[in-house]
Amino acid sequence: MESPNERPTPSFARHILLAGGLLIGLLLLAVVLWYAAQALLLTFAAILFAIVLRSLSDWLADHTRLSEGWALAAVLLILAIVVIGLGLLTAPQVVEQAGELRERLPDAINRVRAMLEQQPWGQWLIGAIIGEDEFSWANLLQQATGYAVTAVQLFVSVFILLFVTLYLAIDPRLYTNGVLHLIPVPYRMRAAEVLAATGSMVRWWLFGTLIRMLGVGLMTFVGLWALDVPLAMILAILAGLLDFVPYFGPIVAGVPAVLLAFMDGPTQGLYVIILYVVVQQIESLILSPVVYHRTVYLPPVLTILAQVLLFAMAGVLGAVLATPLIAVVLVWVKMLYVEQTLGDHDIDRPEAQIEPDNMPPLPGDRGN
Repeated sequence: MESPNERPTPSFARHILLAGGLLIGLLLLAVVLWYAAQALLLTFAAILFAIVLRSLSDWLADHTRLSEGWALAAVLLILAIVVIGLGLLTAPQVVEQAGELRERLPDAINRVRAMLEQQPWGQWLIGAIIGEDEFSWANLLQQATGYAVTAVQLFVSVFILLFVTLYLAIDPRLYTNGVLHLIPVPYRMRAAEVLAATGSMVRWWLFGTLIRMLGVGLMTFVGLWALDVPLAMILAILAGLLDFVPYFGPIVAGVPAVLLAFMDGPTQGLYVIILYVVVQQIESLILSPVVYHRTVYLPPVLTILAQVLLFAMAGVLGAVLATPLIAVVLVWVKMLYVEQTLGDHDIDRPEAQIEPDNMPPLPGDRGN
């Protein structure tokens, strides 16, 4: 016969059920996030674009007598005029250089491969990358482009993105208030503060990123033009656009420029490599600290891990949106966990940083 002391208490049983339910809930959430990653990231992209539109329209409404609705309409009209105007001015040259790049890139790849095959270390490198003699560099490019979405998927995604962005920009309070109404009343004020801080951070991060991309594109164009590298404009545009993805984007953008430069000789290729390294150093040491002084600091390791994870989950879209997403997560962790739960409100102050010499002893440490 089982004694009363050996029976599990109701409180213990409830804790077991709670832990099991929490684990099942987390697993279900992980499954949903994995299979709905594309849709969730598309929604996040729409929120980012809506924040940009709303920021511009709010600024215009504050400095003019226009209402919020008319200010938003004016911003959309101005952006449409700017995009169409730039397209009419640069589209012919960009399209021509893009077609020429597509034609010349396979020849550049073959020349670089031939140069590498003349050196023992080059043969080893080709063998390590290719693995099989029957491998074709053209097939490699074709496989790389397979990561992009199909034309139909892209059209549907852009169509949904535009409409969701417009609806969010027209009346953002409707959706923010809807989110706040799902939160218990005692925590709504803090949740409103977190949403406001997140919106402000994303706003400044996006504008800083646009400035950074423009700076990288201009510096790359000037450098390639000075080195007399062909297709400087399309290569600079590619460098500016791919700079939206830190660390991996600049590497991908530099590959075609280096390959084309090697067609004129190893010295020219080395100069282009140095150019891209110098541009990235200027961006990292000068440009980024200036334009991001109002946003959160993004640790490189977390950024890279987020890019790899989201690329595995959602492909190119995940890698592109990994950086702003990790920035949002860091704001939430800081405000909801570090400040709200732990009560540490001095985390950003220099004197609050824990130095190795001043760290408290860990359990089990022994004094010397």
